Order: sequence, then C-alpha cells, then structure tokens
Amino acid sequence: MYLRYHFLSCIILTLLLLPFFSYYSFLVFALGFFIDIDHYLYDLIRHKKFDLIEVYKRHMDKNQVIKDQLHIFHTIEFISLFILITLLSGNIYLLLLSTGFVLHLILDCIYNINSIRNNIIENQTRAFSLISWLHRN
Repeated sequence: MYLRYHFLSCIILTLLLLPFFSYYSFLVFALGFFIDIDHYLYDLIRHKKFDLIEVYKRHMDKNQVIKDQLHIFHTIEFISLFILITLLSGNIYLLLLSTGFVLHLILDCIYNINSIRNNIIENQTRAFSLISWLHRN
C-alpha cells in the first residue's frame, strides 16, 4: 500500500481523537504510519541497502519480483503478541498505539483484497508468519 494512504488515514484518526486524548493521540499516527519501517529493516539486513529512498522505490516498483519478504511487524506472531500485551496491560498509551497499528493492518488488508478483486498479480509478497518463514529459510 502507498504510504500516502497510511499517512492520511492516520492523520485523520489522530485529529478525530485529539479532543479526547490530547497530544497522546499522536501515538495513533506514530505506529499507524511508522510500522512500515520493517520494510526498510528487511532490506537493510537482507540486501545491505541503506538508502531509504532506494528501498522505497524498490518496494514501489510493481515489476520487481521480491518474494517471501520478512516484514517482522506484519507477522501474525508480532500482531498477536502486541494486541495481547495491549489488552492485558490496559495501558492507554499501548491502546492508542494499537489503534494506529490496527488501522494500518486494515488498510493493508483492503489493499490486498482490492488487488485480488482486480486480478492484480503481486510480484512482491511477504511472509505472514515468522515461524513459517524461519522454517522455509
């Protein structure tokens, strides 16, 4: 998904929550937008690519084939653990971070469903499970 959609949706939700949570509502933006740092971390570790712009262009190039990428913050293990810790802690800061995180994941799902619906073949895929990725690699 394009960063601009994550940016705009997180800004809108942050502004809607601002009257209720004051400046803490920016935590929604923080995790909702910056969670995609795992795309950069993957290229940094796997391909030794340090240039953020180059990594972004690589991920946005729909013709480039990149299969089974490990975006650690998008794995079911990380998502489950983060949501579980949030629910068990009852911490308002974690709740706001989780709100941004869930918004991000919903937008990613909408993008994936739209791609399937429009018969768009994805040349770039990511692992949905850390355990299965480790088993394959």
